[in-house]
Amino acid sequence: METLEYTEVGRGISVFEDDTTVEGPVVFLDTPQAVIAFVTGGDVADTIVLARGGTTTFLTPALTAGVKGVVTLQGHPESHLGILSREYGIPCIMGVTFSKGVRSARGEVIPADGVRLRLDITTKDGCVLAEPGAPVDDTPPPEPTDADAEAAAMAEQIQVLLENFEGQIPHGAEGDKQIRAPFTTDILQLTDENTQRELTVTEANELQRYMAWNIWDFLALRATEGESGLIPRQEYECFGCIQQWQRYPDFYRLILDKVGVDGLVDIGATARREPANKVNLLHVWCSGFTPMFGRALLGELGIASTDDRAEDSRVLLQFMRRLYKGLWGSGDIFTSMRGYKAPMLDQVWLDRFAQDQVTLEDESRRKLFNTFNAATEMLGFLLHFDNRSGLNDTGPYDLGDGKFMIVRDHFLHDPMYHWHDVADELPHCITQAMVFDTAGATLETALMDGGTLFTKPGNYLKHLVSASVYVRDTWDTPASAIRRIDEAEMQAILDVCDPATTKLYKRIAGMSNRDKISCGAQVYYGEFIAAIARAAGVWDEMVNEHDFWELDEVTSQAYYPLVRDGLGVQLVGKLFITGTGFPPLPDGAFDEVPLADLHPLALRGSVADPPGDMAALAESGLVIETPAGWMLTEAGTAKHAALLSAELKSLDSDALAPIYDRFLAANGPFKALNSRWQSADEDGRWELVGELADIVGRVEPVLRRTTEQLPRFGGYDARLKDALAKVEAGEFDWVTSVKLESLHTVWMELHEDYLQTLGRSREEEGSY
Repeated sequence: METLEYTEVGRGISVFEDDTTVEGPVVFLDTPQAVIAFVTGGDVADTIVLARGGTTTFLTPALTAGVKGVVTLQGHPESHLGILSREYGIPCIMGVTFSKGVRSARGEVIPADGVRLRLDITTKDGCVLAEPGAPVDDTPPPEPTDADAEAAAMAEQIQVLLENFEGQIPHGAEGDKQIRAPFTTDILQLTDENTQRELTVTEANELQRYMAWNIWDFLALRATEGESGLIPRQEYECFGCIQQWQRYPDFYRLILDKVGVDGLVDIGATARREPANKVNLLHVWCSGFTPMFGRALLGELGIASTDDRAEDSRVLLQFMRRLYKGLWGSGDIFTSMRGYKAPMLDQVWLDRFAQDQVTLEDESRRKLFNTFNAATEMLGFLLHFDNRSGLNDTGPYDLGDGKFMIVRDHFLHDPMYHWHDVADELPHCITQAMVFDTAGATLETALMDGGTLFTKPGNYLKHLVSASVYVRDTWDTPASAIRRIDEAEMQAILDVCDPATTKLYKRIAGMSNRDKISCGAQVYYGEFIAAIARAAGVWDEMVNEHDFWELDEVTSQAYYPLVRDGLGVQLVGKLFITGTGFPPLPDGAFDEVPLADLHPLALRGSVADPPGDMAALAESGLVIETPAGWMLTEAGTAKHAALLSAELKSLDSDALAPIYDRFLAANGPFKALNSRWQSADEDGRWELVGELADIVGRVEPVLRRTTEQLPRFGGYDARLKDALAKVEAGEFDWVTSVKLESLHTVWMELHEDYLQTLGRSREEEGSY
């Protein structure tokens, strides 16, 4: 029989290496509808599918149907698609550049549909070969434009940044060592002392510096995965991160008010005490990383300065550290500092898992487990809108003699997401305890801070020798009721997973882009706080009393530049790759500054001789001296707003509102009297002095009651009476002059003070 000579037509990166020959006809799938039509058309198992992007969920039906192989034009094995093709054992080459073929509708060079391909994945350098006679479009490509040259130069720069953080610091243990070398604090160590107190600016900035490298180390390569034909993930990630930044700080304060620092540390320890709980490695990591990423996104969009709300940054960072204190107990905070190992579960669980192990020597049993592992993981990705929050690994747990255990959770149902109705018959979580025996073979493991296991070589499942499987039926099922399931129940779960996956895929494919982004952002926003809030006993309060699911105004403002202008896709990759997702806070950002030092400047705009140490405030970047007097800087305005907001939280605003209404009742007559004063002659003004005295008298009880709650209002009564005394002595400039502490000047400042204190504006209430 004649052997056909296949010709190399493209190269990329193998997700895992294998000596098996992979050969079959190719079909290019570029829309969800094309994917659905393909899997319902037959010959799926013999076909190699070609997709544009490297995301997971776009090819969900093809993966679950069991295609022969996968090739992508974009992406990297560390992407979600790489993870899932590895779990399914489907040969996959990603990021392929084709040298021969036909042109797609976008002008990309790809093999024609139906051409037989051969995938060579014997090494990490994957090769795609085509059968003789495959169609080739010999049309000369268009002449390169300046834009093409710029894109090529940019690609070279990106490659440098992918290989080394900021072009200098590598991945892995050596990178961890280098990024930490210049640090002057021990903030990356978890101690009782540094988790009980608040962070300094230097500590916060060193922590953020490490976070920038850490997320690059984990996710930079994912930034190359390109577009998804199903879910606009980069857009919703940006949207969700911004919503987190806008709202998480106050919710974190609410949780701390409820349980205290020690209670929060204890919640973090849940990750050690029990599997199948979303208080886990991934969610603790995201509790700080994703909202702080939202801060950087707003800065990139020009909507808010990253110097704003420094106190909120401190709350977010220390909240995360306190959870980590519970998770680890003490020592290094990130797995990248622990040799990329996360063996955190208590020994009682490991003993139980070891006792329950079932050998996988039987081929049918191994096939069932591998299918079960892949199918539940795939559905978890889809249910969580193509992000990793449905997956969490811990380990490796060293068992000796070259054996180790990985404990993996797949989360399949959560009542806070309406589309999880497709999984109503499934448990909240599947837990798999998997034992591997390398038997002298080389297998490097890396358990990343995002709760995901990577190995070199990638095909780690061939070393799997035994496993045990468990379910947690609902999120609030006690850990003591986590139960082991047998092969019959595994098959029953599989029988539900497959139609649930198909149903949800079709539902998502039929959604509008905005609905997809809304659902994805709901996952990103709710996911990384709900389990913690549930453990603290405040989840229902957050939802019912604090409008948890309402979008913040700033988040809504960010939607159009992120989606319509396409900035979401650009910014995620940019901030990951360049390491600019965690900009440092300015010196002095956490300095204790009395509200009284900044408040006069906020009320008046500029003050020639204000109270407080202006030199110290200027050194902290909060104020600046101008010819008109001292003024707040942008950072000073943000600091003042934060101090005012903190003060408002301690007030009984419901009691203050009717007092302010009494002031407004006098405000209208006072403004009218000022207008009459301007047009009156001297005799007429003498007649109006008594009315001015009456109005000053009317606000005296208002100010007295306000001062009972806010002592800083205590000076207004005396200032009004001093100005009135000048007027009664015939010094009429003391009524309206803006150059004096006149009645009008003091009154306007008083009104502005009420407005700022209550968070209102003149425009909203129609008072000027």
